[in-house]
Amino acid sequence: MKINKKIRRALSYWSWRLSHPTTPYEQYYVHRVLSKIKTGQGHPAIGPTARPLRERSELLDFLLRHGLRPSDLAIDYGCGSLRLAPPLIDFLEPGKYWGMDLAQEFLDLGLSHLDPQMTADKQPRLDVISPDAIARARAEQPRFIASWHVCSKVPENRFEAYLGNIVAMMSPGATALIHFPETEARRKLTGLAWAIPRSRFPETLARLNPSISCEFGAVIDSVTDGIRQSYAILRHP
Repeated sequence: MKINKKIRRALSYWSWRLSHPTTPYEQYYVHRVLSKIKTGQGHPAIGPTARPLRERSELLDFLLRHGLRPSDLAIDYGCGSLRLAPPLIDFLEPGKYWGMDLAQEFLDLGLSHLDPQMTADKQPRLDVISPDAIARARAEQPRFIASWHVCSKVPENRFEAYLGNIVAMMSPGATALIHFPETEARRKLTGLAWAIPRSRFPETLARLNPSISCEFGAVIDSVTDGIRQSYAILRHP
């Protein structure tokens, strides 16, 4: 990244931080994304220009590999504006898709581009991430929790809180699938994205809930510039 670009991004963050001294970092991410959308720049993951990195059905495909059934309650944690959600919503029974993200604006953008008939037939549930939403999700005992193309946006000092929310929604028998770009050591990819080593998962789970097991799979087999697209498979006994 060019030095002047790094400086602009740093100035942008600290200018925002001066105006929001106690606001969680996650809201800075929301601010940056919405600013791009509102100024017409668009964003690859949120809003009308959002696009899947590979297949539109990728999230559903991986959940099916791990035994998803139409009757299962599935949480899409970090669903954004639902860019990967339609195939999953269509597969599940009404009310069994539950999307969560940081901002109501993201969820509203998703609903505005979802087929109205699918919305009426499938009754997807959408919530802004909050302690109350996490508690309500756990009470309903979702069988699957997926967080796809989300982990890379989490800064180092928020990783435990991010993984903690996912773990908090898991009850006995639940499985969580978490995509992440994997590298030997933590590496910055863009201004708001990082790759991490897989060791961060078992280390953090040991503090959150040691009974949860963790394995890993490949999203794609190839490695590009030292980065492997991987996913963590968490299981609650």
